Amino acid sequence: MEIHLNRTLVIISLLLSVIGIIVIYSATRDVTGLGMSRFMLQSMWFLTGIGVMYVTSVLPTRFLQAITIPVFVLVMVLLVIVLTTETVKGSSRWIRFGFIGIQPSELAKIAVIMALALYLSQVRSNIHRPSVIATCGFIVALPVFLILSQPDLGTSIVFGAILCGVLLWAGLSVLELILMVSPLIGVVIGVVSGFDWVIWSVFILSVAGIMYLKRPPRFVTIFLIVAHLGVGLGAEPLWDSLHDYQQQRVETFLNPQVDPKGAGYQIIQSKIAIGSGGLTGRGFLQGSQTHLAFLPEQHTDFIFSVIAEEFGFLGSIAVLGLYYVFILIGINIAMNVKSRYQAMLAAGCVSVFTFHVVMNIGMAVGVLPIAGVPLPFLSYGGSFLMSSLILCGLLLNVWRHRFDY
Repeated sequence: MEIHLNRTLVIISLLLSVIGIIVIYSATRDVTGLGMSRFMLQSMWFLTGIGVMYVTSVLPTRFLQAITIPVFVLVMVLLVIVLTTETVKGSSRWIRFGFIGIQPSELAKIAVIMALALYLSQVRSNIHRPSVIATCGFIVALPVFLILSQPDLGTSIVFGAILCGVLLWAGLSVLELILMVSPLIGVVIGVVSGFDWVIWSVFILSVAGIMYLKRPPRFVTIFLIVAHLGVGLGAEPLWDSLHDYQQQRVETFLNPQVDPKGAGYQIIQSKIAIGSGGLTGRGFLQGSQTHLAFLPEQHTDFIFSVIAEEFGFLGSIAVLGLYYVFILIGINIAMNVKSRYQAMLAAGCVSVFTFHVVMNIGMAVGVLPIAGVPLPFLSYGGSFLMSSLILCGLLLNVWRHRFDY
């Protein structure tokens, strides 16, 4: 069983990475001077990542625990440093060493997972205690604040998925998680409804019903009441404080046809590319949307659209099937370990992969807003590919030490 799971997890991660490199070449080969360089850079990161994934998979559990706090502090320092670097397309996200750029926010995902796993494995009190949830929230809030300052909304929301996934695995129920994130849900409902007080009031009544069923501690009840009052009064000013491009992404999600040549262009072209692939696709290097450059960011955020156009519905289903098996194996690993620390570590890794896959493919087909969330192993980006392989290495590490307490 051990060999089967290890081999399957490694084969899927390597296969998806190789597919990604091939599709990146197809998506960028007509860009003067960039196609081959991106292909070579991604290949270089891939080969390096294989070594790093292996090293991560064999590290002793005690060593991982020992380096958690130093790694977390180092990554926070890097996130502060990156804010002082030169902006690219209006944001500061990379620390550059010559032609190589490192994105600290990708390392932050790993650091936060390790920190949450270490903290929750050492907590002897009830997971439902407000102090425990507040500490977990602080571990996540610090990097989120720094990443939002870059600004990078897409990466920052991944940390919410990490927190929810780990807390769910730690023992919180789905209804308790809904209560915990209900203030944020209230903000989303306010934006989507155009800050309609009737709709928001219905939402508040629903939250009140859940609170009645779950009967949270008095402190939590007071916090939720204050938080929702704050949302009701501050959601509209918060929306106004967002950057124009962030507001456009949400508005475009609701109705791409409002600005078909502007903010809605990506979603429309992505749907055209996916639809034109048909059952078997146009063929490798034959995608018209791809090679006529109608689809922006086709090698990063919209790489799934390239796969759908060139390899069709069957190719898309094959890729989705690989992700499905990968995530199922990750869940199986989290369910079959003895150590609470390792279970939390695996749950955090699975949460990242699940969120990225659902969010990226959802925005490619137009059912979720564009949030700049890449597709694991496939999308172009050395730091993202490296972090994906490290997370895979952590899953392998957890399975290797599954009998440890």
